[in-house]
Amino acid sequence: MGKLNASIIKELVEPGRYPDGEGLYLKVSPSGGKSWVLRIQVNGTRRDIGLGDAKHIPVRTARLEAGAAKKLAAAGIDPLEERRKVTRVIPTFEQAAKSVHAEMVKSWKNGKHTKQWLKTLELYA
Repeated sequence: MGKLNASIIKELVEPGRYPDGEGLYLKVSPSGGKSWVLRIQVNGTRRDIGLGDAKHIPVRTARLEAGAAKKLAAAGIDPLEERRKVTRVIPTFEQAAKSVHAEMVKSWKNGKHTKQWLKTLELYA
């Protein structure tokens, strides 16, 4: 069971790392920002993995995310690499717009509209 709860987290203002247990820490920065950090070992290498801002991620969610990351690490999978793979799959706005344009152009009858659609996105989005 973790050592930290919402009221304790709210009161922490001194910069430092505060352990919750099982490798999960609350990091308080000198500016007062609070974030969750998980320290684990993956394939013999120690890693600190940021889990997010404590303002937006409650302690219970941080513990669940830490547990999921530890399961991956126990299986020899680097949780950071898995996160990066997911991020790489998400297309950029430009890629998504070009993909939508390629599908929509088939139904458009006016060639001028086809050119304007992409140009409008390039100028205003």
